[in-house]
Amino acid sequence: MTVDANSINLLFIVIVQIGGAFATVAALRTDITWIKQVIKKHGEDITKLQDKL
Repeated sequence: MTVDANSINLLFIVIVQIGGAFATVAALRTDITWIKQVIKKHGEDITKLQDKL
């Protein structure tokens, strides 16, 4: 009985860790996409400013 419970707990911990790793990667990808969009937007603003000068 205890062996089964330990196996289930171990499996649960592994699943949580893998899930956490995927969540971290997803968050990093989202951040990178957001940063690219911000840079692109600022780049467009800078271009507009240069056109005005």
